[in-house]
Amino acid sequence: MSMNIIELKTSFAQIINNLTNKKVIWSDQNAPTPTGDYIAMKISSIRFIGATDYYSKPDENETIKTQGDREIVLSLTCVSEDGMGILLELINKLELPNNFNLLFQNKIVYVNIESDPVDITTNINKSFETRSFVELIFRISKNYSLEQEYSLPKVNSIGITGETGSSSQDDPFVIQMNVFNN
Repeated sequence: MSMNIIELKTSFAQIINNLTNKKVIWSDQNAPTPTGDYIAMKISSIRFIGATDYYSKPDENETIKTQGDREIVLSLTCVSEDGMGILLELINKLELPNNFNLLFQNKIVYVNIESDPVDITTNINKSFETRSFVELIFRISKNYSLEQEYSLPKVNSIGITGETGSSSQDDPFVIQMNVFNN
């Protein structure tokens, strides 16, 4: 089962809106941009962290639970005369202990800045639009089940064939395993 990107995007939008009190949109959409100050966001990358995910023992239904950490690089473009100040204030708020609960409720942890805030003001129709840009790193714990991807074989019995002879017998026993998929 794949990670639910829609839920992740919704969580990020709520967090950024809560901390900045600015309109939040997702970049690269075929929709008009809002009027006034706003922040356009984009998930730039989802990084696999660590050597492997954790895999539990199969339960009675042969379902394996897995868990793995992922790093999310979130790109933010603030369209505002005070865009740089808004982004710097956001970074400060993300580091405050009283905002940890807001992130925790969404199962997201702020890690660090990927790239420093920069001014990317652009010229649109002979008019300047003041923009600032920053990339932030967040971490999530990805939980999912592999139940539908594959089933583990279940060992129902082990049979041992061969003859026991005297203690001086040099031939090893032949062991045969019967594996049954349910």
